[in-house]
Amino acid sequence: MEKSLMPTDINAFLAAKVLGQVDLLRRISVSLYKHINGLPAPNVLLIGNSGTGKTTLMQAISGFYDAHDDLARFRVMIIINANTLSAEIEGADRTTRLFRKLEGRVRVLFGSRLTAKALRGYLENATVCVDEVDKISGRISGKPNVEGIITQYALLTLLEGEQFLYRTTVWEEGVGEVETELALDTGKLLFICGGAFEELYDQVYGHIVNRRDDRRLKEVSEVDRKADGSVSVRTVVRFKLRDYLRLADLFVYGMMPQFISRFGSIAMLEELGKDELRQILVGAENSPLRLCLEYFPAHGHPAARHGRGPGRHCRGGGQKQPYRRPGLARDL
Repeated sequence: MEKSLMPTDINAFLAAKVLGQVDLLRRISVSLYKHINGLPAPNVLLIGNSGTGKTTLMQAISGFYDAHDDLARFRVMIIINANTLSAEIEGADRTTRLFRKLEGRVRVLFGSRLTAKALRGYLENATVCVDEVDKISGRISGKPNVEGIITQYALLTLLEGEQFLYRTTVWEEGVGEVETELALDTGKLLFICGGAFEELYDQVYGHIVNRRDDRRLKEVSEVDRKADGSVSVRTVVRFKLRDYLRLADLFVYGMMPQFISRFGSIAMLEELGKDELRQILVGAENSPLRLCLEYFPAHGHPAARHGRGPGRHCRGGGQKQPYRRPGLARDL
């Protein structure tokens, strides 16, 4: 079935789960399409504040694999925090620890009696989601972060697509469990790494306003319509990181050029608008509004309903400052 699925089909599935991220979903859909068809799939780096949908996207990708029976061999997927790879444990390097996590997921999904060929196939076709990748920056508060640099190098080895000898146990018919070394091609893994990169917003904004290069804030015209019918036009300056970000900004932040170059796609998560925030508040499975409406009646208290509706809680964009942080679902 995977070869009959087109990027548009994948995009439609993900769009039903993730709101307001058109450009991001288009990039992810192309990567997934190439991954399930055995083509070199571009790894994706996500940049967006907490609450903009990174975790939701990762869960949607897992749901995509689960929804199609013929994609079973791609269902091995883990979501890890980058900091879990930051410190060496005696007897287990970072790469081995990552594959241990993947193997644990394989055995949960497909059982323990796996041949070397089957286990290798599941491990090589896995999807690895690394959250808070910004926390392994080579620079924190202006000071060098050695652990971050080392962890970036460890991930770089996997992103480069090298052969890795992984020692484990497999099942041989008529023999039982035996120890062996699997030669794994890490180039078949799909990596989706994300982080808030919160200081990056301040860094780029400060760089621009202090005129350290040729970038300048752009002015836009906004129309104000008042209750009395009068109309006024004002010129304002809005700052959106996606409009100004350059690769050099990520290098200054502390991400190594070699590390960033291994991502075929860098996607900025867009600001959530009022309509998306309202839909999350009202229609999401774990909607706080729905949970409240179910909770109070269950405990003998009628849920209060206000005619003004949830829209009044989702207003954004009223600030006049040129620098605005993105709208976050967690702000609800």
